[in-house]
Amino acid sequence: MNYSVFKLDEPEVERMTLTQRAAVSARIAAHRDEHPRAGDLSTLRRGIEILKVLQQASHTGDGPIGNNRIAAIIGADKSQISRALRILVDSGLVTRDPTSRGYVLGSAAYSLGMRAADQELMRCGSVVIREVVRATGFRGYLVIRSHTEAITLWSEQPATMQVPINSMGMAYPVADSETGRALLFGSSDAEIRSVVAGDRLCDVDRLVHRVRADRREGFAWRGGEGIEGGVAVPVWSTRRSVAAAIGVASPELAERSQIFPAVRVLTAAAADLTEKITRQDRWAVKSVPYFGWPRSPGVIFKNDA
Repeated sequence: MNYSVFKLDEPEVERMTLTQRAAVSARIAAHRDEHPRAGDLSTLRRGIEILKVLQQASHTGDGPIGNNRIAAIIGADKSQISRALRILVDSGLVTRDPTSRGYVLGSAAYSLGMRAADQELMRCGSVVIREVVRATGFRGYLVIRSHTEAITLWSEQPATMQVPINSMGMAYPVADSETGRALLFGSSDAEIRSVVAGDRLCDVDRLVHRVRADRREGFAWRGGEGIEGGVAVPVWSTRRSVAAAIGVASPELAERSQIFPAVRVLTAAAADLTEKITRQDRWAVKSVPYFGWPRSPGVIFKNDA
């Protein structure tokens, strides 16, 4: 399946995008080799594959997509894809663009996705993410795990950000990001191996080691020269399980020495969100000792020692 990446104009992020796109292409090829599907897709599976293609296209800015291109991506006959698209259009799950004649997700698909999400987590999380963005000045997001994928449930960006990013609903392998690793903080080594068992391109031993190291520090970080940096922490629920992860991303976070003020904000935010979503439970929990939000969140990156 084709996983999307953020598409920005900044040179640093553009280099990251090219690298990630190469990895995505390799994953698609590996998946096709392991699961040859041309000509033998059931009608239901074919429809699901079409929706996934259009979902990722909505994030990469590649849509609307025509029938021939969808057929090439999925590896199915064009006539089969055409018939499936007619059914999806009739149901409202897919819409045909009147100008390009290509296809995009319809309003019914967005409605289903929004209703499928944990409404309390989304309601409380959206408020917390806005506060994170205000405190740090970075792009912030709330992410959940669905089987082997991490899915962006909510995202916000500062008003000063020139290039808008549509990341809500974006799905990607949990092994491919700092938010994915944060989502695995509550999983044992065996559970982590089970989650990525079908991913032939994932170095499972390395992932297990990284999650262990991240868990000891209390956060997961992505950085390095020429990429957009990011840092994420888990949001704990009851019974030592991770309900979600929250994170921020910015080119400024590519250098590890710059991440710790953001970690302070995220730690407070995660504890705040944990308290909100577990307040109705018999045993409320906290992800960390909660000392509250930093005193001056608006200037934390100027004055934080």
